[in-house]
Amino acid sequence: MKLRYEIDGHEVIVNIHEQLVCITNDDAFKKAIASRPVHSVAFLINSLRADYARIYGSVLAIGDDSFAVEIWGHLYAEYCLLKYKTVLRFVFPFGLYNRFLRSCRVFDCGARGKDPNRWVWDILARYRHKIEGWLPKIGSWLASR
Repeated sequence: MKLRYEIDGHEVIVNIHEQLVCITNDDAFKKAIASRPVHSVAFLINSLRADYARIYGSVLAIGDDSFAVEIWGHLYAEYCLLKYKTVLRFVFPFGLYNRFLRSCRVFDCGARGKDPNRWVWDILARYRHKIEGWLPKIGSWLASR
């Protein structure tokens, strides 16, 4: 089911499935997150949880910290892929660079069993506050998109 959320005057598009949330990473999403990444992501997560419970009658089984770190992680990965494009095309040959860049277009955030990388985000969730400190580094990039 396609849902739309207004965050800081920008429309964020999300497709929601059972235990899976697919966030469209377009320019509107980047601008929505850019000015207040911690607040904007918290608002999005809370809104998604409420709509998920209303639609499916159950809880979305992703921890808040893990969910936030996954969103920021995907944004930061795209930032690095684009900033270091020349070097990374060499490091990731045979179309692997383009594959990674394509995977940044939509963030698939799912519960265990739906998202094979959930364990990575769960481990990184312990460092949420440290990761929040890196966000200003990509804030201006997000805003310029």
